[in-house]
Amino acid sequence: MKYKYLLIDNDNTLMDFLAAERKALTQTLTAFGLPADQHTTENYHHINNALWKALERGETTQGELKVERFRQLLAFLNKPDMDPVPIAAAYGQNLGNWADLLPGAEDFIRALHGRMKIALISNGVSSIQRSRLALCPLTELFDVILISEEVGVAKPDPTMLLMAMEQMGCTDKTQAVMMGDSLSADIPAAIRAGVDSIFFSQKGKTSPLPTYTVNCYEKALNILLGR
Repeated sequence: MKYKYLLIDNDNTLMDFLAAERKALTQTLTAFGLPADQHTTENYHHINNALWKALERGETTQGELKVERFRQLLAFLNKPDMDPVPIAAAYGQNLGNWADLLPGAEDFIRALHGRMKIALISNGVSSIQRSRLALCPLTELFDVILISEEVGVAKPDPTMLLMAMEQMGCTDKTQAVMMGDSLSADIPAAIRAGVDSIFFSQKGKTSPLPTYTVNCYEKALNILLGR
């Protein structure tokens, strides 16, 4: 086996974040008497995605992001007088209750467990991710778990990757590989950390940046296990 250490993203690489987000957002908006129709949820996604990109560029913090996305959504809904803070808190609590895995994710990690060390590297809010991980059957299989809000930096900063390798005892970067679904966070973080990368592209997107591009777990296993 070429690789002995796997650094892997969580949301939309292992966990189905889109499903969790949809359920939690509907619960939260409904509880506060706000519309949960498609137009509103699409606007929320637009706001949220823009703020996460700003976080990746170092233009905001996760603490600010958690509230600002709902402040902007309330402005869109013409309800600027509503307080976004309790809405943000309720959303975080609701989101933490959903830990759906992508089809095949559990079999993928179990196939690698014991053959290589695995570190979960997540750009996430600590309370939400820890709550979801407490519900996840894979959590006990990770050798290291690092969450950006706890570390203080987010991918594409390579800090979490470097920390994970150190904690796993990796002294040769050629033995480590980062796998994730984001060309703006996961893959640049791998490049900056000096390790190979696997772009998990379920929608068929391609890029010259990653070392490998796969559209399913089986192809990733072939790379990781040297098949």
